This record gives sequence, structure tokens and C-alpha cells, in this order.
Amino acid sequence: MGILVDILIIQAIVVFIIDLSGAVEDMVEPFLANVFKQPSVRLKKPFSCSLCLTFWLGLIYLLIFRSFTLPYIAYVCLLAWLTPVTKDILILLREFILKALDAVSLYFHI
Repeated sequence: MGILVDILIIQAIVVFIIDLSGAVEDMVEPFLANVFKQPSVRLKKPFSCSLCLTFWLGLIYLLIFRSFTLPYIAYVCLLAWLTPVTKDILILLREFILKALDAVSLYFHI
């Protein structure tokens, strides 16, 4: 795939993991608290912020694939800025699929 699509997919994965799945609060932070024998551990940015993580992972991706140019950096910045919109789109997509499945189950009496 092209660089633009790859970075878009990275953004969607980061938004899902950080904002939607709850993996950071429910799995990673309790695990780290257990490892470090602390009552609680809060991850700092960029590991708890989808905007920050998208930005840094996008820049790292550009460096690895030798595409560190101003237009690509601007694209990474735009996608990082749009992480709240991506979160809303993913939620909307999930709700649409659930409504469609409800309609199908009512139609076919499942």
C-alpha cells in the first residue's frame, strides 16, 4: 500500500487501541502497577494520547521509509489532529452495523 494509506491505517489502529478499546486503562496500567508494585500507574503522553501517538508513530514511519518530506509531515499532522473525528467515525460505523443487524434479525425473525 502507499504511504498515505499506511499512515491512515496506523491512525485508525491507534485511535481504536487508545480511545475505544480501553486497553490502556484496563490492561496496561494495571499490569505496570503490578510490575512496579505501585497502587496505580498512569501512562504519560504519548502512550495515553491518540493524537500524540499518531503523530510520533507517523513520523517514525516516514523516517523508516525515507519519506520525511514536508507534505508527508503535514499529512501526519492532519491525521493526528483528526483523531477525535476518527474516533467518532468508528463509533458511528459500529452503531450503523448494529442497527443493520437488528433490522436483519427483525426481518428474518432470528
